[in-house]
Amino acid sequence: MYELSMAIGKSLNYNKNCDQFLKVFLSRKMLKAGWIVQLQNTNVRLRYAIPAPYKPKEEVTLAFIRDFLKENKPVCIPVDKQVSDICPVPVKGGFIVAFPMANRSVLIVHSPKKEPWKESELRQLEPVIRKFGVALLASSDFEEQKRLLKRLERNNKDLNDYAHVVSHDLKSPLRNIHSLVQWMQDDLENDQPQNAMAHMPHIYSSLQKMDGLIAGILRYSKLRETQENMSKVNLNELIDEVLALIQIPDSFEIKVNKLPEIRADKLRMSQLFQNLIDNAISAMQKTSGDLITIGATDLGNFYEFYIKDNGPGIAEAYQQKVFQVFQKLDADSTKSGIGLAIVSRIVEDHGGQLRLESQEGHGATFYFTHPK
Repeated sequence: MYELSMAIGKSLNYNKNCDQFLKVFLSRKMLKAGWIVQLQNTNVRLRYAIPAPYKPKEEVTLAFIRDFLKENKPVCIPVDKQVSDICPVPVKGGFIVAFPMANRSVLIVHSPKKEPWKESELRQLEPVIRKFGVALLASSDFEEQKRLLKRLERNNKDLNDYAHVVSHDLKSPLRNIHSLVQWMQDDLENDQPQNAMAHMPHIYSSLQKMDGLIAGILRYSKLRETQENMSKVNLNELIDEVLALIQIPDSFEIKVNKLPEIRADKLRMSQLFQNLIDNAISAMQKTSGDLITIGATDLGNFYEFYIKDNGPGIAEAYQQKVFQVFQKLDADSTKSGIGLAIVSRIVEDHGGQLRLESQEGHGATFYFTHPK
C-alpha cells in the first residue's frame, strides 16, 4: 500500500500520472489490464488504458458505467460475453474490478484469476484509489488551466490580427475606391462618361476584396464559438462527401488511401479537409499529371494525416507565413488568406499539430496529427 501511495501525484500531466500509478498497481496485483472512463453528460469518455485500447470509445456503454457510480463503492464482477464486448481492451475470463473516483470517473482493472476479490481487499484499496482519483482531478484542472491560458493567448493574437486587417488591409481597398470615385467625378464633369465607366470594374474588384476580408474575419471569429460535437467519424466517407462539393479540374487525379475512423467534430473535420484540398488545387499548374494524395500513418497514440501535391511547392521563407491569419502568397483579390489559419485552429482544437514540408519546385505536403 505504501508503494501505491508513493506512486500518486508524481506529475501534473494526466497520462503520466496514470502511467506511474497503474503500472505499479497492475504489477503488484498481477493484473493484465486497466482503464479509466469518465461520464460526461450523456457520453462516456475513455481517458486512459493499459494496454492501448483497440475498440472505439462509444463501446463503453452509459448504463455499464452508471451502475458503478451508483454503487459508489468498489465492485467485482465476473467477465462474461456482455462484459467482454464492452471493454475497450481485450479481456477474457476472470473478473473486472471497478473503483469509483472523483469527477464521475471509474478505474476498472481486469484480474485473470478465477477467484473474485475479497471485500476486505476492496476496502483496503478503496482509499488509495480515491486519493489517486483526487490527484487525477488536480491534473485535469491543471491541464484545463493551461488550455485556457493558451486560448487566451490565441484570442489576444486574434485581436491584434483583426486590428491589423481593419487598420491596414481594409483601408487599402477603401483608398482605391475613394480615388476611383474622384476620377469618375472628374471624368463626368469633363463630359467623358466612357472614361468614367472604365473605372467601374476596378471599384467592383476593390469591393469584392473588402467583402472577402470581412467574410474571413467573421468565419475566423465564429470558429472558436462553435461548440464541438464529438462523435465517431468515418474519414473515408467524409472525404467522398468533401470531394463531391469541390470543383476538381479534369487534369487532376486525387488518390485517397484507406483512412481510419476517429473521434472528432465531423463538420469541422470536413472544413479542414476541404480547405487543405482547395489549397492544393489552387497551388497546382492545372496541367496533365496533377496529383493530390491523401493518407494517414498510425503512430501509436495518434494518427498523422497528410495531403500531398506535386505542384510548384512553397519557398522556405514563406512556409510559416501561410499559417498566419489573413496571409496569402499571391495577389488574387478573391482569396481572404484565411483557409490555412482555419485549418491550424481546427487541428489545435482537436489536440493535434499541423506542419508543412515543401521544397520549391517539388510539391508540398501538409501533415496534421489527431489523438486516438
